[in-house]
Amino acid sequence: MNNRYTVTISDDHPHILYSLKMLFSGNDKFLITNEAICGKDLLSALSARPTDIVITDFSLGADRSTIDGFTKLRALHGRFPDVKIVLLTSQKNTAILRKASDYGVKAVVSKCDSVEETVLACHHVISQQECYYSSSFNYLKVPSSKGSERGSTLTPKELEVVRLFSSGYSLAEIAQRQNRTISTISTQKYNAMRRLGVSSNIELIRYAYAQGLI
Repeated sequence: MNNRYTVTISDDHPHILYSLKMLFSGNDKFLITNEAICGKDLLSALSARPTDIVITDFSLGADRSTIDGFTKLRALHGRFPDVKIVLLTSQKNTAILRKASDYGVKAVVSKCDSVEETVLACHHVISQQECYYSSSFNYLKVPSSKGSERGSTLTPKELEVVRLFSSGYSLAEIAQRQNRTISTISTQKYNAMRRLGVSSNIELIRYAYAQGLI
């Protein structure tokens, strides 16, 4: 049993954590050794006890000050480049899901799919190089034409600012979360609005809802 691949699970919903533990209990190939409810706890857990695989959602919004979204993925991939990241998510924005692979994500699984998809994803990431997409995300296997996806005109940093701002975070809170100045966040928000052709915060929030960013 000592040669099993180790797994860290991270989610802000206790039911998800419990379901994952039940799913992998008794599994002869994978062993859950860490669990975390937010991005900061996830990074701390991996620093104390590194694992082969991380299963986490894109957004863990239980704590407004925590590391989240692309910032979390960037930190994970930068500090633990050998860890295989499985994104278990309810996120539906195609641009976000595609860009996630740029930050070390090796599998994307929808929370709407069968629970077995998560185990299949773990088997895939330890033996294959290409990204794994669960049944709900099969369409992501087809390369997109440039600019055809909703939100694809935005950079990952701009997408993150729009997502957080539309979720109710102030520019100061976003700056704190991302360790950037308020002026930098304000510029990214302005650039995003200009790219999208929206002129008010209400239009920006409507865009975020329509595109599945929140």
